[in-house]
Amino acid sequence: MKRLLSILITVLMVATVFVGCGKDKAASSDKIKVGLSLPTQREERWVRDKAKMEAVAEEMGIELIVKVADANMQEQTTQVEALLNQGIDVLILAPHDASAAASLVEMAKKDDVPVISYDRLITGTDKLDYYLSFDNVKVGEIQGKFISEMVSEGNYIIMSGAPTDNNAKLFKEGAMKYIQPLIDSGKINVIAEQAVENWVPENALKIVEAALAANDNKVDGILAPNDGTAGAAIQALAAQGLAGQVPITGQDAEKSAAKRIMEGTQSMTVFKDTRDLGKAAIEIAVKIAKGEKVETNSAVDNGVVEVPTVSLDAKVVTKDNIKEVLIDSGYMSEDDLK
Repeated sequence: MKRLLSILITVLMVATVFVGCGKDKAASSDKIKVGLSLPTQREERWVRDKAKMEAVAEEMGIELIVKVADANMQEQTTQVEALLNQGIDVLILAPHDASAAASLVEMAKKDDVPVISYDRLITGTDKLDYYLSFDNVKVGEIQGKFISEMVSEGNYIIMSGAPTDNNAKLFKEGAMKYIQPLIDSGKINVIAEQAVENWVPENALKIVEAALAANDNKVDGILAPNDGTAGAAIQALAAQGLAGQVPITGQDAEKSAAKRIMEGTQSMTVFKDTRDLGKAAIEIAVKIAKGEKVETNSAVDNGVVEVPTVSLDAKVVTKDNIKEVLIDSGYMSEDDLK
């Protein structure tokens, strides 16, 4: 009898150990796991996005696995496959190529993983769950309104962003709302109009250099889609002694651009507070993972469906308000402008 009792106690002890292990495993699996796929870290703004999301994820106790594709769609595909294999609950995807990334959304859906299209809209799929960005048409409108009011007549160089980035299309659409009527009336003469492959500044430099050479340096305004391309355009202008003489737009409120604005070589930038965007991305991912409702404020057509969208506001930054918008908000310090 004693022997039987001993065996029963041993069995119960072993069972308790296994049950305990099972509980620990379940508890550890409760931690939300989010995959983040970014297209690049070449621009300052993407570095800021990554840093903010990592900080917010840590604060919220979320496991965030980050992959950076370095402007390579094949690499992004491989990385997203790896994220899905790691059992993520939600995928935050900022695509290198808007249309090609549709296949990544489809891939995630096969694993029942919801997808948030981050900052850049993924087109050509009806499986996308949410889109989080700024109102990119309005961003372009801010640029177009600014440059057309500064220069309502003369020669223009019009650059747009990467053809693979749907945002580039939206930026230009917004800008041309103000510029196109002046072109149609004959007030503005476009001496160069070209997309900048991969947003690479060196490509923008070549566009502006060629336009200046072909038109005896006669340029009155430049629509540059972001701060990186603006910096390259200013480099080309400086080589001809024209830096500070030609109004030029920008976007992203990079430190280098802020310095150029203070120096007078860049006319403006558009401030999209990526702190808000990054924070919102993690918060939305957590709500999705928990099965909670996500509040949206618009919907954007991706060519197949109207994607539920959370859209944030952007602001114009000039020398007149740079302290108020960038310094007082804590986005930059006074030293960043020196």
